[in-house]
Amino acid sequence: MHVVDLVVVCTAALLLLICAAVLARQRFMLRVAGAIPLALRGRGQNWQYGIARYVGSELRWYRSLGLATRPNRVLRRGHLSVLSSRRPDGAELSSLPPSALVVTCRDGTDLTVLALGDSAYTGFVSWLEASAPMD
Repeated sequence: MHVVDLVVVCTAALLLLICAAVLARQRFMLRVAGAIPLALRGRGQNWQYGIARYVGSELRWYRSLGLATRPNRVLRRGHLSVLSSRRPDGAELSSLPPSALVVTCRDGTDLTVLALGDSAYTGFVSWLEASAPMD
């Protein structure tokens, strides 16, 4: 076997291993209680897909493609309020399923736009309206 062939085979094996690790991470995160698929858009960016988890008074969002174990974004219940919700419009239909709800939220002084399913939206609103846990 030539050196070039060996490098190609090792590179392909490494890429497959990375893809398998990303998929395993996604499956694991979606199996955890309180996890929902959620797309996020902030300050005019494109939609970023990921998985969100409710942990106490925080909604922790993890980017879908990656191996990070720390959340990429944390939304705190006390600083978050829903401004509006709607179905995806023309340009968003190429990125989001038609059944998604696009929710505009105020996170402190920032605007954050989320896209989630109907049942996930119901859970999100219930979580927002729930009182903060007593410590």
